[in-house]
Amino acid sequence: HVERLMRDPKIQVLKGRETQRISTQFNQRQPAFQDVRVRRALLGYGIDRPAIAKTALLGLAQPLWSFVPSGSKGHIDFGELYPYDPDQARALLKEAGYDERNPLRYTMMTHPGEASLPTIATILKTQYAKLGVEVTVEVIDQPIFLRRMNQDRDWHQLVNLTSAAFDPYSIARAIDRRAGSNLINHNDQQVDTLIDGLKEAATEETFLQAGYDFQRYIA
Repeated sequence: HVERLMRDPKIQVLKGRETQRISTQFNQRQPAFQDVRVRRALLGYGIDRPAIAKTALLGLAQPLWSFVPSGSKGHIDFGELYPYDPDQARALLKEAGYDERNPLRYTMMTHPGEASLPTIATILKTQYAKLGVEVTVEVIDQPIFLRRMNQDRDWHQLVNLTSAAFDPYSIARAIDRRAGSNLINHNDQQVDTLIDGLKEAATEETFLQAGYDFQRYIA
């Protein structure tokens, strides 16, 4: 309702940074998403983030490449690492064995609990179609979404409103295989090592450096 509210002279709309993020993840239990080339193609070069911020979020959001929101401690902007580049995305998909003769097909799951999520999922579907990827968007009730995300773990790709985050460590539990939810179902021991570096940091300087290392590795 923000546009309507801004037109009302009796109402002052205040804008500021938000520490929640709208994010998308792949389930690495699925064979296609165990290939880093597929993840780089579809989570890196294949997403036009500024277009999503402008269209689905009315230009009020900032494009985000890191899982640490801008303004939070130790944020890195990976925009230069992953500019929107459909040609590069198609090349990586072809290296991984997916092209017009063998297109990648899967389902993207989201929910209507945040009004923009189905719109964002539809935009992603359209952007991925330009890469030759065939996505079916599934919008389901939030309780079922949460059950499938956390318990059934039968999903392919999620689009979700994620919790507030203030630094890399506050997000680490979501992908910690040993003490967290391991939302993306990865099996990467290097991630464990980097999370331990965050846990063991004894000074502000070493904590920031561990956070930078963690973000760069994930990117």
